[in-house]
Amino acid sequence: MRKGILIAAVMVSAVTLSGCKKQVPTDIVQRSLRNALRTHAPLTTSAMCGVTVKGLINANITNITRKPDGVTGTAHISGAPWLARGAPAVCEGDVEFKYSSTSRTSGTRKRKTTTTTWSLEHVKLIAVQTRGVAFKSVDEDADDDDDD
Repeated sequence: MRKGILIAAVMVSAVTLSGCKKQVPTDIVQRSLRNALRTHAPLTTSAMCGVTVKGLINANITNITRKPDGVTGTAHISGAPWLARGAPAVCEGDVEFKYSSTSRTSGTRKRKTTTTTWSLEHVKLIAVQTRGVAFKSVDEDADDDDDD
């Protein structure tokens, strides 16, 4: 009996001490990348399109993969360029992203609520699939301008 209680206590403490790694949710990755690529990351979108563009009107974010840390990863982007002459109809590329988070706990002891705010820190273009456009590496600190 004592062995069972001891084993249960060790297992509970191991799970509690190891903690959970925070992972940025998929909907936040999609929303913040879409906002950033609309107007806040012109170097990345211009490199994807091969001409100078202001951003992507309707960026579609797919194939999101995260690294084990949960805050960095890659995503495939495709979308129509905004305000650009001679630009292709659709620009496509793969980007690497990095997020940061802040947490705030509020409430009483019994009803604590933790709010996590995710911020897009960095975007790096790692591949271009737009026809006729040569790959040019771009590192950009992109602000999504939308606290999620």
